[in-house]
Amino acid sequence: MASVMPVFTAVFDKVPRLGLTCLRSHVVRISAAAGTRSIHLSDQHNDVYMISGEDDFKNKVMRNSLPVIVNFHADWCEPCHSLKPLLEKIAEEHVGRLHLAEILVDDHVDLLHAFEVTAVPAVLGIHRGVVTEKFVGLVSHKQVMNFVDKLLERTAPK
Repeated sequence: MASVMPVFTAVFDKVPRLGLTCLRSHVVRISAAAGTRSIHLSDQHNDVYMISGEDDFKNKVMRNSLPVIVNFHADWCEPCHSLKPLLEKIAEEHVGRLHLAEILVDDHVDLLHAFEVTAVPAVLGIHRGVVTEKFVGLVSHKQVMNFVDKLLERTAPK
């Protein structure tokens, strides 16, 4: 009789030539029968990108065919730390429908100015290079969900 052990792991894959880190979730099923072993790997992309520069931003956000939630945040910002897990959860729940890009404002002042971000957290919904939704500051869970619903509604194929 084969035994099956589901295992969930999260790993950060570093792609040096692109300079981006992508969080990927893998569900691994290991089954062991008498004398045999097999591994099934399910690769689910959460598509959470840590933006490393302007070119990376253009490739991962502005040229993306799916809507991207862009989270401008800072390490020193307490509201940012409260909002980040919610945005990551939303990205997990909408795999294949949207992406999440994380931008540390202290490291990317050029992007901060380009999008006229004057306070953090600032969250933009961008689709095919156009800002379609935006909110600034710590807002309620309901407001974040309304933001996501509007973003997906405005970017849905017609």
